[in-house]
Amino acid sequence: MKKKMKKKLVKSTTISYFLYALINIYLFTIRLKYENEGEFINHLGRGGSAIISVSHQHFFVFIKALKKYFKYDFAGMVSKSSDGDIFTAIGLLNGYIDIRGSSSRGGKEAMELMIEFLKKKSTVGVLASDGPKGPLGITKPGSIRIAQKSGAVIFPCSAIANSVWHVNSWDNNMIPKPFSKVTIKFSKKILADSIETNDDFENKRIELQNSLTKYIIKKG
Repeated sequence: MKKKMKKKLVKSTTISYFLYALINIYLFTIRLKYENEGEFINHLGRGGSAIISVSHQHFFVFIKALKKYFKYDFAGMVSKSSDGDIFTAIGLLNGYIDIRGSSSRGGKEAMELMIEFLKKKSTVGVLASDGPKGPLGITKPGSIRIAQKSGAVIFPCSAIANSVWHVNSWDNNMIPKPFSKVTIKFSKKILADSIETNDDFENKRIELQNSLTKYIIKKG
């Protein structure tokens, strides 16, 4: 599946090669430190599946940060847009596949594919909790629903940089300045297997939201 998708997508968008090289050269200057990742690694080592849930604001940094875990079966959820086409090609060049869909387009099919993917042992799915259109910091129900139906454990994950720029966009996308230090921080894991009522579901959604928003910077 990876080879077939890679051939099709990379052939159709040569700009992905340029962006792949440019982004990786830039991110090479960033120094990463990982904090509280032990529980995540142990969970995968025992054959469990995991969702890394991040804020859309921090997504750029995770292009590099997640490479550390590519020895596991890995998939990300990317929107069905022209930007999504490019990120999918970049993802394939980095060695993982993307499942296409979002809350606005193809969301149901993408969610079903991600659920089936995460039912396998030692798999990792990456989801932007507030993507693809925000509002910034407001966690959508998709991550909780996928965890509930797949049995995966959610690991909220944030990027904390000592020197950054913020893009003028809905997510105030965070771009660490060259040679800056970035801490990849895992927060307390979230289990969805105990959800029985709508209130339980909403409490888990808020728990995930609170875990991520404490590290979000809102501009303007």
